[in-house]
Amino acid sequence: MSRLRSCTWRGPAGQTLLVVLTIMLAVTVSAGSFIWYMNRQQARAGLRYRTVAALSLAQAGVRRALAVFEGTAPDGSPGRLWRPVGYEEVVAAGSLGGGFRLTVTPERDGAVVVTSDGTAGGVTRRLRARVYLASPALLAGVSAAGSVQVGAPSGAVTIVAYAAPADRPWVHIAAATEVWFFTADFPLNDAAAALPAGPVDLLPGASAGAGAADPVQLLLGAEASLALGGDRRPVDPSALRAAGLRVEDPWRPDPFPAIPGVDQDFYRDLAAANSANAEINRQAGELANDPDLRKKPDSFYDAEQFARVVRFLASRTDPPELRGILYVAGRVTIPPDVDLRLADGALVAGNTVKLEEGARFTVSHTAGTRRLPAVLVLGTGGLVLSAHAELLAHGLVYAAQTIEVTPDAGLRVVGAVASNDPGISVRVRGALTVRYDPAVLGTPGLRVAGRAPVTAWAAEWQEEMVQR
Repeated sequence: MSRLRSCTWRGPAGQTLLVVLTIMLAVTVSAGSFIWYMNRQQARAGLRYRTVAALSLAQAGVRRALAVFEGTAPDGSPGRLWRPVGYEEVVAAGSLGGGFRLTVTPERDGAVVVTSDGTAGGVTRRLRARVYLASPALLAGVSAAGSVQVGAPSGAVTIVAYAAPADRPWVHIAAATEVWFFTADFPLNDAAAALPAGPVDLLPGASAGAGAADPVQLLLGAEASLALGGDRRPVDPSALRAAGLRVEDPWRPDPFPAIPGVDQDFYRDLAAANSANAEINRQAGELANDPDLRKKPDSFYDAEQFARVVRFLASRTDPPELRGILYVAGRVTIPPDVDLRLADGALVAGNTVKLEEGARFTVSHTAGTRRLPAVLVLGTGGLVLSAHAELLAHGLVYAAQTIEVTPDAGLRVVGAVASNDPGISVRVRGALTVRYDPAVLGTPGLRVAGRAPVTAWAAEWQEEMVQR
């Protein structure tokens, strides 16, 4: 009987047991694989979470630095002077403990480089931002240390709040002492005005006519006045609106934002290193029989040398473009009916720049050079546009003294206009068109005097690998 049972056990029952054992083995292997897979997924998700948290903390560090620059440093000193090395703050990132570590390094062009290391759960991510500490005066399309005088019957003024920083106040005209409208009978921010093209057109959502019909927002000094008419009678904003000028009530900040100065040595060095115009110098020197100009490798000129370069270009039917930073240690005059072009650079002059009747000067930038200024007039010099002359410029147009646009002349800028003359800063009796580009906040080589407030503008952000 026992032998029969043994044989029976090796029959269907044995097969059943074998199947059960096989299934259990398969389940055990599958369960182990599943548990291993889930552990791997959890590890990956945890690393991803910690990595994102670390990057968020690095961003928080950069934003903390921007806030300090515009306010007060942790030790109570002016924020614009804050240059920490290894400054740390502990900040929670969700359920993870962490923080950021900041180092701020000054650069030759006036920028500061903010390096922020964010750490969460043992993971570190690094961001580096290039930040310019600009004068808030550069948040205006036209800014003046003195008075702005506009509105001749034959002229027109269009200042467009285009591509302005979304988180900043923006104004059309900022004047420390006065805004004088010669007449109310002139086009002011005409929606049909033709606007110049420029690097801002490459920005997302670019719209050529955005803001052209907006009322004019003014920013005035505490004691600044508004005036209207040839008799320069004082008026208030409501009187200007009654006369047909679409003007908002002015803002009066205290203190009035200072117009920045220019680091002359910085631009001298750039011009001395600019060899892009060596061939033009050679040909201009041959034409003028000037051996020094013929052998000149750089773009740092005295007034006579640059005049010879301009005469050479004027003699050509298809003249080449000048390129890069030009520094002229003296006065610059562009003769009547001469068409001068400068690409990816700026004209920096030690004295007055004058465009004679019918002259045309074009300074063009690409997206890669849009932070460069267009024209900087230093010393005791101003900018003068004679009748039928035209200056088309990408970038900041700046003068230490008066910017004068005479009747039938035109100043067309994609950027901003600024004058540091405490008397008559800007006088427009011709046409003025400004499409504001916030890249002027990153104009290199500008200096804000003393402990005046600044606005921090991050020109570039990038992530860098952290060396372990």
